[in-house]
Formats: sequence, C-alpha cells, structure tokens
Amino acid sequence: MGSPASRVGTAVTVTVALAAGLLTTGATPGGAQSPTGPLVWRSCPADVSDHPALRCAVLSVPLDHRDPQSRHITVTVSRIPATDPARRLGTLVLSPGGPGIGGLAMPAQLHGPGQPPQLGQRYDLVGFDARGVRHSSPVSCGLPVADRAVRYPAPDGSIAHSVAHARATAQACRREAADVLPHITTANTARDLDRIRAALGEERISFFGLSYGTYLGAVYATRHPHRTDRVVLDSALDPNRIWYDLVRLGGLGLTQRLPDLTGWVADRHHTYRLGRTAAAVEHRYRTLLRDLDHHPITYPGLVVDGNWLRDYTRDNLEQPDASQFPHIAAVWQELAAASRAPATGTPAVADAVPATSVPAGAAVPADNRQTVGYAVQCGDAAWPRRPERYAAAVRRDRTLFPEDAGRSATITPCAFWPAPVEAAPTVGAAGPRNILILHNRRDPATPWVSGHGMHQALRHRSTLVTADTGGHGVIGANDCATALALRYLTDDRPHLPASRICPGDGQMLRRDAGVGQTYAAPGRGSAPALAPLGR
Repeated sequence: MGSPASRVGTAVTVTVALAAGLLTTGATPGGAQSPTGPLVWRSCPADVSDHPALRCAVLSVPLDHRDPQSRHITVTVSRIPATDPARRLGTLVLSPGGPGIGGLAMPAQLHGPGQPPQLGQRYDLVGFDARGVRHSSPVSCGLPVADRAVRYPAPDGSIAHSVAHARATAQACRREAADVLPHITTANTARDLDRIRAALGEERISFFGLSYGTYLGAVYATRHPHRTDRVVLDSALDPNRIWYDLVRLGGLGLTQRLPDLTGWVADRHHTYRLGRTAAAVEHRYRTLLRDLDHHPITYPGLVVDGNWLRDYTRDNLEQPDASQFPHIAAVWQELAAASRAPATGTPAVADAVPATSVPAGAAVPADNRQTVGYAVQCGDAAWPRRPERYAAAVRRDRTLFPEDAGRSATITPCAFWPAPVEAAPTVGAAGPRNILILHNRRDPATPWVSGHGMHQALRHRSTLVTADTGGHGVIGANDCATALALRYLTDDRPHLPASRICPGDGQMLRRDAGVGQTYAAPGRGSAPALAPLGR
C-alpha cells in the first residue's frame, strides 16, 4: 500500500484474453516499435541497479486494453536468468507493492548479500515497473512537493482543509493527465503482466507479491489460473475491501502494532525515561502529540508538529520486529525534552529528516509515486462522494484509534475522482490451488484481518501462515515463515503447508493440530537468511 510522503523512497475484469505470444505490432508514440517476438535485453537505466547480470527490456502495451489498436505505452521489464539452468523451475515475477513503487531492481536485490541462493539458482527472476511507474511511461499530476503530504484532519477533528486539498488535487490530475490516469489500474496492470508472460515465452509464471503486489497477483491468478504456477503473497490486501474500506484499516493496524513499541520503551525506562509501563509510555506519547499539534517545534530546516511525529512513528513501525524502536524512542525522548526547552537540532531528529523526494532519474516526475497511488486507488473502485460521510468516519475513528488522529478515515482525492472506467477486479474461488499467504499478526499497514480476508476470498485455494511478529512484510523478518515460503518455491514437487502460526520464538503452532500442540519449525541454520524486500 501507499505511504505518507514523509517516507521517501520507502498495483481483469474485461475479457480481452490474449493468446500467448500475440503482441500488437506497429509504431507506438515516439516511434518505438512494439515487440513481435522475444524481448530484447539491454542495459537497465542507471538508477536501477549496477548488478552485472541484470538486463532490461521494453514492452509495448495498449493504454486501454479494451481497445488494443489504440494508443500504446511502454512497460520496462528486468531479468536475471537462473544461475543453474539444469535445475531451472521457470520464471518468478516479483512485485514490490505500492502502488507506485518501481520493481526493476528486485531481481538484483534477491542476488544481493544476505539473500538465499535457491531462488536465483532455480528461477529466472523478473521485475518490472508497472504501467505509469518510473521507467514505464511515468505519469504525473504536476503536484508541488509540498502538496504530496498526507492530509490529516485538523487537531479539532475538522476536515475542511482536507476537503479543499482533495478537491484541488483531483482537479490537478484531471487537468494534467485525464487521458491516461483512468487506465492506470490494477486490471490493466494484470493484463500487462500476461503480456510480459507471453513476451518471455512462458506458458506459466510463478509470482511473489508484497503488499499491494498481493492484490495484483491474486487478480492475475484468478483470471489466468492455467498460466499461473506457484504464488506467494506477503502482507496481503483484502480484495473485498478495495479501496476505501482497506485504507480505513490503518487506524486498527497502528493500534495493534503500537503496544510492541510502548512495551519495549517501558522495559528501557532507565534509558529513555518515558514511562515504566506500556500504558505510561503511551500516555506520554499522546501528550507529546497534543503538545506538538498546538505548539510545533522549529529546527533548522524542519518544523515538527504532531502529524510529523505521527508519520515518523507509523513509518518506522512498518519495519520488521523491533529494528527501528531505538530510533523512534530517541526521537520521542528528544522531542519531549525540546517541548520544555528551546530546540537545538540534536542528531536524533536531524537524522529522521527524509532525503529529497525527487526520484533519481531526470525522466521520472517528482510526484510520480503519489500520482500512481491516486490513479490506482481512485480508478480501481468508486469511493464515497459526500464529505459528510468522511467527517462522520473521522469522528468515530479519532475515538477508537486516537494515535491515528483520523488519518485513515479522512477524505482523499478519490472522493472527487471521475468514475472508474470498469468494475473493480475480482478475486474469487476460481483459479489455481497453489497460493501461499504470509501475514504478520501486528502489521500496521495491512492489518492481519486484511490477510485473512484474502484467504477467505481465495477459499480452498490458499494457505495462510501467520507470523506472530510486528511490521509490514514477513519474508526475511520471520525465520519460520521465510523457510516455509522458500521450501514451497524451490522444492521440485511443491506442496502448500497447512495454515499455521509461526511465533517469533522459532516455534510453529499448527492451527489444525489441536490447541497447544506444537511442531518444530525450521531453525535458523536450516535455510539461508532472506533479507526484507521492497522496503
């Protein structure tokens, strides 16, 4: 899913089924030729990766798949071939989530330090920038950098400024890219994915998707079950909540994750002096947020208000387990002291300032990620229109999830977006019986209930492995779940494990084996470590 602009650098229903290998011929805008056979692999853009084996190719696809002979755009694909061709299992397509995050570097990431060799040995690893993203005909609403921040309700709960911002942003997007944005959708990206499969010369592809990539993978598997091999969905979206009801889950996710942090800080009261119990630390955090809402602290080049701290905390809570807790606690400690004395710009907050928000590569618009996020979330499915409905949701959620401050319930540009050009993609019971879902118990970005919703939508076709840990992204963060996923992807004869819980202590509880019965999980020495991807 998308993320606040404060974290920088930190997506098929109409039956236009294309036979394998059938690619539209003819000139595309700008004179590029649509491929009529295998992809032509060349060097990747300089800002993608310097991995020596990574190569990129450009594929021409219709902007509107319902009219294949009309205007075309390009999708850039990357690949590193399997290093053990004799044991090659096929092609594994990788999706990093978003919407709006580029995926060209993912094959190189899986060949990097700390990654298991099995995937690169047995698969051609393929990444791509989805349509509209970075090196795939990038789109832009022409938004100033200052206008790309998440708009929280005012400290008193009013959403008047949010309504004005949402309306102005939607108008800017219509003015700048009304002909393109309606077609930057999950449905069309899934269609592009099948074109990629055909251009690769594959009868079937395997798929790994993280976060938003899980929805894309589930849509593809539902629409193309006979073209889908093994599928792993990490931190899944509930396809029956797309998109408004899914975004509303943000308050719940934050509330479920925050006790991990407050308990950790309370255990280190001698260091941070923020409270001896989790409840005391949470109270101190809420007090600090209220103080900053009304009295922001000015540092050189930075104004820290309550929403800055909310975004900083939320973003770092998405990182696996407790990896960022010391940084969050240090910032809380510094701000608590600064709220009682003049700010001096000490290192903790200075280090928390994000880098420039303009992506590397001059051809990529500065607001590209945000624009794609709006296009997909607003264009996949209709949103409520009446500001009064959002105001009521904000009032409710500010009571239920006070640390979220109504952020996940407030109005967005989708309320003023044109109606989607087609129905939202569906995920249902039809399709392959080979989908492994991994989900953390306390995920602030896509709460566990979202992963369970994906499992229910897929019915008997999936397994749900729950990691009893926090953060967004299971692979590389939980040894037990990571080992199960690697074994499923690389065994000669794939077999889905039973749905189960993988606690963070390395033990594994099978839900179908009776209460309290445990089974030894693969230990740390049984499989190479897999570093987190897509963060």
